[in-house]
Amino acid sequence: MRIAAISVAPLFQNSVFGGSQKILKDVVGGLDRLGHDVQLWCTRTGQHTCQFEVNGVPVHPELRLRGTFPATHQVSPIDLANTAKVLSAAVTWAQRVYLHADAIYMRHALDGCEIVRSIHDFTYEEALLSALTLPADLTIVPSDYLKRCIETTIAISGRKTIEPIVTVPNGIQVPDTIPAPRLPQELRSPEDNDLILLFPHRPVLNKGVSEAIQTAVEVQKLIPSRKVRLLMPAYPSDALLDDMADTVRQIQDLSRDFHAQGIVELHRWISPEEISSYYAAGDVTLCLGSFIESFGLTPIESVAHGTPAICARVGAFRNFTDIDGITLVTYGDIESAAELVVKALNSSKASITAGKQQISAHYSFESMIEGYESAITKPLTGQRSIMLERDGYLDLAPWCDLQEQFIFNDYSGEIGFYPQLSQALNTGDNRVQAKPLDTSSALELEIQRAQTSGLLVPAHRIE
Repeated sequence: MRIAAISVAPLFQNSVFGGSQKILKDVVGGLDRLGHDVQLWCTRTGQHTCQFEVNGVPVHPELRLRGTFPATHQVSPIDLANTAKVLSAAVTWAQRVYLHADAIYMRHALDGCEIVRSIHDFTYEEALLSALTLPADLTIVPSDYLKRCIETTIAISGRKTIEPIVTVPNGIQVPDTIPAPRLPQELRSPEDNDLILLFPHRPVLNKGVSEAIQTAVEVQKLIPSRKVRLLMPAYPSDALLDDMADTVRQIQDLSRDFHAQGIVELHRWISPEEISSYYAAGDVTLCLGSFIESFGLTPIESVAHGTPAICARVGAFRNFTDIDGITLVTYGDIESAAELVVKALNSSKASITAGKQQISAHYSFESMIEGYESAITKPLTGQRSIMLERDGYLDLAPWCDLQEQFIFNDYSGEIGFYPQLSQALNTGDNRVQAKPLDTSSALELEIQRAQTSGLLVPAHRIE
């Protein structure tokens, strides 16, 4: 099948910035190896204006968009018009169009073709608008968490139909043997006394920069005999992604504020070829931010390379409770995070081996490619009806986490005290009556407050 893959985000031949780009490269390369004729169109940048290849697939950097988030389409009218022409030409060539992360607002340029798209977050404006307003014949998401968030929001919004949404978990290549550990050349070589904490994320604040620095400081207090080193990457100055210009300064300011100048070590961005050895060099990986991950590649990549990970209980990280080597902690609980780091240092080889086996079973590269191929190439089944239930029941919103007597909201990053409601949700499989009978006024008030805060939502069904 001739497949036109289209990405609003730019693609780079030798660099990967973020999990979505990595998945795109893996998917198009996998489809090519399965015998499909795949070509990829993406946004051009100053770094590339001519065709190149990734994983054997031709890449055309011809979309004249900004290449940064947000406001990807904030360009001149003539650039938008020329981008529409590029899209129309791609559609004419292809038998099926795959919009990676969508955000293609000029739908008229795609008239007459069947559209399969993927959504990889429910945070950025581009993803929200795509999922809620732009038509598609099928949507791929990396987790049931994201699937439930999208379906629930669409139902509440009042839309009457929804395309099929299928979950294809992200997949990775789990190495048979752990590679030799290696740090970036500009950093000093590890010594026996070093305790190396990794922060292998985009260096933006909501990815947990502050939380990681504070945790590292607390770990140093708990283990004064070790030299704690928190490694953080900096974007290349010419990456032109996500408006990263001030990230180095922000990290330096936070390091000074938390007296961590001797702990935080900034280094260059890690290339895909180096990431395995980088993970292997760490003692523990930190994933402590408030960013709502729709999947979260970092912790499973870390465990796959022998390094345990500590993750905040935010978004799809909550799906990893059954993976040995991955430990969850309440977002913002720095003291507990530090204690879990110390505990993780004593993780047994058997635990890490079990985690690798679990990742191979549930998040393999091969199963991801098979899932994408099926979703992109199979016959499409049409729209479905979506509607709110009228039975008077309310569900705990999919973006919420029940934590004993508290409810955490991914989107506000706040945790609220709901003792009566928490008990009712626990006994009712995360469902309560909007107006419960024979109950206390305290529960009614908590239900009303939770509805107002978006913690409880009407139940819905899809037919």
